Amino acid sequence: MAGFQRNYVSNLVPSNPTVLNILLVAVAVVNSATLGYDASVMNGLSILPSYTEYFHLTDATTGLNNAAVWMGTILGIPLVQPIPDRYGRKNSILIATIITILGIVLQAAAQNIAMFVVGRVIIGLGTGLSNVSAAPLLAELLPPRSRSYVLGIFFSCFYVGGLLSAIINYGSQDIQSTWAWRLPSLLQFIPSVIAVCLLPFIPESPRWLIANGREEHATEVLAVLKGGVSDDSLVNAAAEMNDIKSTIAREEAAYPRNPWRELFSGPANRKRMTILILFGVMTEVVGNFIVSYYLTRILSQAGVTDTYRQTQINVIIQCWSFAVAVAGSFLLDIIGRRLQTLIGMVGMTVTLYLLGAFIKVYGDSTETAKNYGILALIFIFQGSYAFSITPMTSLYPTEICQYKLRAAGSAVFRLVDASLGLVMSFTMSFAMSDLGWKFYLINASWNVILTALVFFYFVETKGLQLEEIALKFGDNFIVGGTGYESPAAKGPGEKLEKGQLE
Repeated sequence: MAGFQRNYVSNLVPSNPTVLNILLVAVAVVNSATLGYDASVMNGLSILPSYTEYFHLTDATTGLNNAAVWMGTILGIPLVQPIPDRYGRKNSILIATIITILGIVLQAAAQNIAMFVVGRVIIGLGTGLSNVSAAPLLAELLPPRSRSYVLGIFFSCFYVGGLLSAIINYGSQDIQSTWAWRLPSLLQFIPSVIAVCLLPFIPESPRWLIANGREEHATEVLAVLKGGVSDDSLVNAAAEMNDIKSTIAREEAAYPRNPWRELFSGPANRKRMTILILFGVMTEVVGNFIVSYYLTRILSQAGVTDTYRQTQINVIIQCWSFAVAVAGSFLLDIIGRRLQTLIGMVGMTVTLYLLGAFIKVYGDSTETAKNYGILALIFIFQGSYAFSITPMTSLYPTEICQYKLRAAGSAVFRLVDASLGLVMSFTMSFAMSDLGWKFYLINASWNVILTALVFFYFVETKGLQLEEIALKFGDNFIVGGTGYESPAAKGPGEKLEKGQLE
């Protein structure tokens, strides 16, 4: 049949599913690279004497500079649910990018610690909003076979930004002025600008469009996502649109109140909240924070004190982490979310115990072989984190929440993540100075507890449609049935079965 005329979706959005998926991967890459550059730039700046001497840094001010971005993320939490839900996922990314660029300019132009910190706070607000907007957009556009690896790559490309930051820091260290640290700060804008340039080539989330009464637009998006070039595509897309609409309507009837209140209502949502909080804690306290922000301190404890060697190691770690994280992204639908997380947790726990012991015994050694042994443990630890936690960071919190709670659930996850990041930023520097090698053993010990909690609480979601995942949490009344019926209206234990979609 004749190809249909696009009335809502821009002609810049490709109909070829392969090309569109490539563009969605690009969106994931640049948004995640922004986060990675932002986090890793502080690691690189801390190595540069021009940065530490300009601000006359102490343990307290180092912690403040590192913590500022987390302050911004926390301050932005009240915005990260209403903006994507009210104005759309794409517009939210645009707003976030403008905020981020403003913060980057302030950081690069900083004349004192106060100005630097304000810039970092604004960057934290912008990147937090971007992350909570981009991940749901991708999740709601992608089919299950692509969702796991694209959203896995989303946060795996954190290391692309980290690598870019490390390379720029390595190249700028010989600049004989404050531009040695201002240039790496300023170039944070690169991923943000690329993200904005990609937005015209991707559609808005069909689920957001349906939820906001724009059903014809949503149907057209669904047709384009399937590679539609004919009127038949619109017919098939309309059927899928009705299924999604039916599910969203049941969600709304089941959870009619504000999303923030509904997050704590009923056993299914309380289970989601438990997982969101647990995973938010894990992203910051399993030991990764040390490598991301205090690599210089670890290397110094290991006997590697030369600035050039430290910057070289930083670049290599970013390359290694990225390669492992991408591999982990593609294995999520083979190994499974829960098992892959457990494998990584065990690897990190064992490595931290060994790292503490090695630094205790060989930390003051000048022998290259012993120093390399400690470096090998750092690489194994970072590989374990990149293999398991990194690909899950944008995927798991997004997919375990149904549509109405998706933005709010992601915001809760980010709030816990940022709050712990803030605490760790202030305390880590003192803890590593006061405890030395013992700190790694303490960190490994609380990882044992976290591993046990993952075993008992994490839910497997591989290969499922977003609406089907609700079944795993007991939301059978939302997904199944020929019409919504409140769980309160049914008898004890009566649930509608999977597969009875309208």
